Amino acid sequence: MIIQTNQTSRRQDWVSFIARAIVLSLFFLIPCQPVNALDERIVFDPYTGLSLGGYDPVAYFVGGAAVPGLADYEEVYGDTYWHFATEANAAAFRAAPAAYIPGFGGYSMAAIIRGVAQPGNPALFAIHRNRLYLFASEDERQAFLADPEAMIAAAAANWPEVLKRLAY
Repeated sequence: MIIQTNQTSRRQDWVSFIARAIVLSLFFLIPCQPVNALDERIVFDPYTGLSLGGYDPVAYFVGGAAVPGLADYEEVYGDTYWHFATEANAAAFRAAPAAYIPGFGGYSMAAIIRGVAQPGNPALFAIHRNRLYLFASEDERQAFLADPEAMIAAAAANWPEVLKRLAY
């Protein structure tokens, strides 16, 4: 039989207090990420809510082609709907959505360089350094392929100002 004294009880209360204080302080020290941790706005159809015009974002990486997704394989992410050609592609997206979302939210890089937000065409794309980029014309795509680093840097420099003008 264990007899608990006031001193033992106070020690347990003190240890419990310290443990709660540590846990609570860790809660405030750990940086929290917003639900939509992406730093960009994603292009979507305002009538359907579909991103990428319904194309499968994973298919660009898996098959190297713009493949229309199916409503049977639909995911919601970033306040928009994403369609996929297969359940496997939908699962890959669920596991790492940021890996498949187009750079600059799917806006045309050439337009961003000009300071405007023009949606890219999901059929006109390129993948550079494991990031998908969309373009409004084949000429823009060819300019990107000629010097992707310069185009990405120029678009990145203008992106914060373009974002300010986008409606939320």
